[in-house]
Amino acid sequence: MYLVNMLPKSSTINSLLQASLQICALIAISCVGLLNISCGIFETTIQRTPEPIPVPLTSTAKIDENNSLLVHISGEINSPGNVYVEYWSTDTRRLRSKTYESLGTTYTAHATRLKQSTQYSYQVFGINKDGEYAPGPKGLFNTGILPEGLSNAEFRVIQGQFTQELIFMEFRQHEFVGLVAFNKTGDVVWYFQPPDGEQPYVMSQRPNGNIVYLAGYKGGTTALGIVEIEPIGNEIARHLDDCQGYGPIHHEIQILPDGNVMYLSRDILWSGITERPFPQEGDTIGIWNPVTGSAKVVWNIFDFISPIDRVEPISNYRLPGHPLWGGCERDRSVEDWSHGNSASMDSDGNIIVSLGHLNQIISIAPDYKSLNWRLGGPGSDFSFTSHRDRFYAQHTAIPLENGNVLLFDNGNRRPESEGGQFSRAQELSLDMDNKVASTVWEYSHPAKLFSICCSSVERLDNGNTLVMFGSDFADICCRIFVIVEVDQDGRVVWEVHHTSPGKPNQYRVYASNSIMGEYEVQPSID
Repeated sequence: MYLVNMLPKSSTINSLLQASLQICALIAISCVGLLNISCGIFETTIQRTPEPIPVPLTSTAKIDENNSLLVHISGEINSPGNVYVEYWSTDTRRLRSKTYESLGTTYTAHATRLKQSTQYSYQVFGINKDGEYAPGPKGLFNTGILPEGLSNAEFRVIQGQFTQELIFMEFRQHEFVGLVAFNKTGDVVWYFQPPDGEQPYVMSQRPNGNIVYLAGYKGGTTALGIVEIEPIGNEIARHLDDCQGYGPIHHEIQILPDGNVMYLSRDILWSGITERPFPQEGDTIGIWNPVTGSAKVVWNIFDFISPIDRVEPISNYRLPGHPLWGGCERDRSVEDWSHGNSASMDSDGNIIVSLGHLNQIISIAPDYKSLNWRLGGPGSDFSFTSHRDRFYAQHTAIPLENGNVLLFDNGNRRPESEGGQFSRAQELSLDMDNKVASTVWEYSHPAKLFSICCSSVERLDNGNTLVMFGSDFADICCRIFVIVEVDQDGRVVWEVHHTSPGKPNQYRVYASNSIMGEYEVQPSID
């Protein structure tokens, strides 16, 4: 204003100057954080109080009483703020934990992705909102040994190097039941043991590291419910299934973009159909909200597909020799008609479901009120370019960003004219105008592995595919489950052979780069 008052009293000049001042003011507001802003007419300096850096004063490292690969590091800082921990050993890379907020002037951070029976060095750092840090105390800790059962498991790297950091898997073996993660060199670096009686056999990981798993029961495909945990083992939420133990939830859980959890469940058409007068078990889709606890079935296969469309003999399977529900009373007259084994949402909100006993993959509209298409099996909307494009008893059908579908083709009862019984990862391109499906990529192991059940595929961000052959015909003492990362040209990037005495099969594996937000770093200070 001082400059303006010294200028001639011309309304035109005053108007121009006022406009210039307003423009400068707008620039100043939009450039918060710059220290000097000049408009030619005035110069202003924005003062900002420096963000204090909390300084860690003490630290103590303690192994979790229930987990030999989990370490809690706690202590005091000089003022409330955030801390992180860097930790390393002589034969492991330096890792940095995620940032933890203190509780007043005390803090607790967690070290994950640790090898058994290893001495680690660590250092605590305080950090402010600007990323400025202050070094704190250093220390040592030693991890323990793996639990019985898990200690006998082997992940033998046959060739190559994994392009991701970790593999998660469910682990069901008579001596150890839970979830496990191993690293690219085959070392177990995390595990979780659920409450007695629970057998996790499907899982999904949130961006913050939390894991949602299906709490299976007695080695079958029934459930106690769905559980969300932190990687340190704390339970966050739980949904109890119907008829506890032998509940209908099965085979799939997927964390949706809105944070809710989609799952497969079951219904039974007790009257059967004229052509097949036995109770028919079919699939449903439910949505669970872990925040509110609400769960609702939003889709039922019997509203869209008739059990008259079936594949003999697998659509007729019954208890006790086959893994189905059978209702709360485990009725042995119920037939496992459709046997869904995966469900995944695409970027448009459509749901892709694999129906293993129909040799079919379907697409469900986002409002769950109609089917977009049916691929393979009885009632298919598509033909195939070649008879070798057909798939059988498939698992993990996944929609890709390019509109294709990736699946694990188990190959059960594949006719000899189509190559006989072998398993493969397969990517199908769908010509929606002409309703023709064509194989555009596939991978089968050179040993011509045939996995009669289970197994999984996953397309990685780098375009490679993670493939797991989840069953083996060897004696149960010595079964080998083969895991490979394959590139677009079919070259094996990494191959691991997993064995665990007494393990009957492996349902899925899941690639990940972090357990709880930890990541590899260079030292913050020398």
